[in-house]
Amino acid sequence: MSQMPQSQQPYRPLLNIYDLIDRVLDKGLVIDANVSVALVGIEILVVRARVVVAGIDTFLRYATALGLAAPIAIQNGSMAEMPSSG
Repeated sequence: MSQMPQSQQPYRPLLNIYDLIDRVLDKGLVIDANVSVALVGIEILVVRARVVVAGIDTFLRYATALGLAAPIAIQNGSMAEMPSSG
């Protein structure tokens, strides 16, 4: 019984690290964690964390949509906070 040699294709990842970083900075990545430690029904420790990894533009859109930051306007090539209406 003879074995035929298999043709070896070089390994090409579907997504390289540059594309992954570009996609995360463009779309953003949010990790939201809530951890609590309770003893006999009494909460002893509560940890709430939200980690946002994004480019500046994506983060500003996210923060404005959630009301975490004032909208920013670009005036004469520099960023300035828009006046609040209220």
